[in-house]
Amino acid sequence: MPELRTQLPQGEADLDTYIELIGNRVRALRAKRGMTRKGLSKDSDVSERYLAQLETGKANITLAILWRIAEAFDIPFSELIPDKSCDGITPLLSNFLVRLDSDKQMTALQLLKRRFSEQINTGHGIALVGLRGAGKTTLGQQLADQAGVRFIRLTSLMEELANMSVAEMLDLGGQKKFRRVEAQALEHVLELNEPVVLETGGSLVSQTETFNALLENFFSVWVKASPEEHLRRVMDQGDTRPMDGFKEAIEDLKLILEEREPEYRQADYVLNTSERTEIDCLSELRKVAEAFLTLEKS
Repeated sequence: MPELRTQLPQGEADLDTYIELIGNRVRALRAKRGMTRKGLSKDSDVSERYLAQLETGKANITLAILWRIAEAFDIPFSELIPDKSCDGITPLLSNFLVRLDSDKQMTALQLLKRRFSEQINTGHGIALVGLRGAGKTTLGQQLADQAGVRFIRLTSLMEELANMSVAEMLDLGGQKKFRRVEAQALEHVLELNEPVVLETGGSLVSQTETFNALLENFFSVWVKASPEEHLRRVMDQGDTRPMDGFKEAIEDLKLILEEREPEYRQADYVLNTSERTEIDCLSELRKVAEAFLTLEKS
């Protein structure tokens, strides 16, 4: 079954809308196939009364029942679930992409973005994504200086807006507060309406809606390095947290990179900084950034 990735409802009103959308999908699928409620009830072993409630957004939905309905329609379970990232995409394109492995899907994404780049608003400048220790701060600051634009660290802006440290945000409000402030900080940058060099936190990619907003408004660069290089640089910066169990820290970094790589690879460009000089990496970054920032010839 294809991976299920969906935007979950946040409140009671959103939940009601979500249930209604599921009901609409069931009703539309039944209509497309010319099925009566009685026929669907027989095939799914779900009562007609429940189906009527489901299609009008009044049912108490369970995964087990939705699964039986999907089986009756002979469709993947995910097709019954509203997904903002897929809704509106023609089924022909969706079915084609789902047959590709993850590497080919990323290649297809980059081809589409290059072909239709005029439809993506990259006028806000350059956004650097990736784990700490890859070189985002060093390269981003120098690029901004050479372009004469602001360099903004999103985590610093978050602390300014929330009037507390990131650690305090997480302690007081957990991930929910952290992600809310992160989204607000990105919106603040977009409202500046000027090109900037933006450095994001490494985990921003885990929040789909915020990451999509970033991709749609900036030319994005994944600043990449090996786990060993990440760890060495972080320790050189004076962060002693990884020193407790070097091997374990490396394994943790590898796992984080593995889990986040599909999102990081959605960036417009990959800049690998491993075993390279700062000057070499900056030169490459300048070349890819010059279409989005005004850079003097070096």
